[in-house]
Amino acid sequence: MAKRISALTGAAMAVGLMMSGGAAAQTQCGASYAVKPGDTLYQITQQCRVTMSRIMNLNPSLGNPRDIEVGTEIRLAATEGQQREPSPRGPQGDTYRVEQGDTMYSIAQAFGLSVIEMLEANSQLDPFDIEVGQVIELPGDQPAASVQVRPTSGEPGQPVTVRADGLRPNDWVTIGAGPQASEWEEIESVQVSDDGEIAAEVRVPSWAEPGDNLIFVVDTDRGMTFKSGVFNVAARDGGGEGGDGRTLEGRVSQGTECHTLETPDGDVWSLVSDQVEFTSGEYVEVTGQRAEASFCMQGVGTLQVSSIEEVSPPDE
Repeated sequence: MAKRISALTGAAMAVGLMMSGGAAAQTQCGASYAVKPGDTLYQITQQCRVTMSRIMNLNPSLGNPRDIEVGTEIRLAATEGQQREPSPRGPQGDTYRVEQGDTMYSIAQAFGLSVIEMLEANSQLDPFDIEVGQVIELPGDQPAASVQVRPTSGEPGQPVTVRADGLRPNDWVTIGAGPQASEWEEIESVQVSDDGEIAAEVRVPSWAEPGDNLIFVVDTDRGMTFKSGVFNVAARDGGGEGGDGRTLEGRVSQGTECHTLETPDGDVWSLVSDQVEFTSGEYVEVTGQRAEASFCMQGVGTLQVSSIEEVSPPDE
């Protein structure tokens, strides 16, 4: 197996070199785009029909993708001497019929795949000798990412953590939120880690209204959008006149006088309630009001809990 991987890697590098110096591919905005007031990088990818990954690869000195100055010239297509980028061919199917001018590298790039993935799916294929009309198998192992948002309720503007795994390593993805997975607005773009995961702190959109149910999504450059479970938007005052409503998550322990909750950030809260019971060792999400004072007096404060739900720890 090690010998085969070595051979495929060499073939992939060689096929990539075959593409050097080709003509620059064009986009719907041309070879470059000047950032205008109000633009976001995600809006530019949609308007110009170019992936976030291509923009980041062609503009290594771009800096923070969430803080791009008006007037910045963004390169959208490779110039002479750079690797040629193919035009997107649409949704991936089970097979592809070779067209004039295709190479294994250009086909792989067009479908968001690597040459190694293509060669693994076509073990009898000679990457240096493909013919027009030849049918090539396209790998079907699309990532099946899972998305979590914690906590699962909160007020507009409150920070929440969006986590996802099963993504393609080092891709750029866009986090958004909306009333449903098909209607969402961009929040920010982040890069996937080497192990295919993201963990980003974002804020509940300010346009959300108390009582709304939101879906947080992770949108990829490869035509896939993964969604979280339902997020409930709470009132800004926590539902009480002058109250201090909070939703916290963490591990429950037995404290000196009361049960406590340690959050992922290391904060410790005392828990009191006449409505719910606490079980040491459980990882939970709790909602309630901050108590002005209590006999517990342990940690950063005391939460009068009105609801509790056992949830999965963020590392699972």
